[in-house]
Formats: sequence, C-alpha cells, structure tokens
Amino acid sequence: MSCYFQTKKTALWNPSNAVARIFTEQIETVSQILGVDSGLTHIIEDECEIDGALFVPFANLLRERLSTTNNLALRALLQGVSDVCTVIAYRGDWDLTPEFREMNPWQETHERIAWSMPVGQ
Repeated sequence: MSCYFQTKKTALWNPSNAVARIFTEQIETVSQILGVDSGLTHIIEDECEIDGALFVPFANLLRERLSTTNNLALRALLQGVSDVCTVIAYRGDWDLTPEFREMNPWQETHERIAWSMPVGQ
C-alpha cells in the first residue's frame, strides 16, 4: 500500500503508507511549532493534497528555522523534513525564496533523496 502526495491530481511523491504517516506527522508537529499552515491535508483514501501557496512559505520558514538554530539535535531533526520538502517543492515547480535556494541549493544530496522518493503513476 502507498499514499500519493499530489497537487491538483499531479503526483509529487508516492511513498509507502508507513513513510507517508511518519512524514505527515512530522510536518504537523513542525507546522504547529512554526505557527504556520503547511499546506498538507490529512491523508484521505491514500491521498494527501498539497497546496503550494501554503507549502512554499512553510518550507521557507522551516529552512530559516533550520539555519538559525544552534541546537544540533533540532537541526538534525529538521534537516530530513526540510530535505523532503525541497524535493516536493522542486517537483511541484514551486519557487522557493532566493535566500532558501542560496542556503540549500538543489545538489547531490537532494538528487539522492529524490531518487529514493518514487512518484508513482
């Protein structure tokens, strides 16, 4: 079984249900801590819709928090979520702020992560 993360019926990621659940719960927690809507809906019938208009500001704020924290444990926890968000934003063709791109360019790390994030059919 798997779950589709999509925007307007365009598949962006198709992880297993377990991975999808972990990711959505991480996003929900980070969203609450940052005080902004992530743009992800709850998983309904193996689908999670992503609103790019809300997702991009969330991803940018997440990266800002990641770059400004001195807490290494927090940085480690946020890095994985941020990396997956970067791949999703890239696949959704959503522009991240120039500051975000400079801090975290699309590079080999994200290409490896993207390779392990199937889109499905």
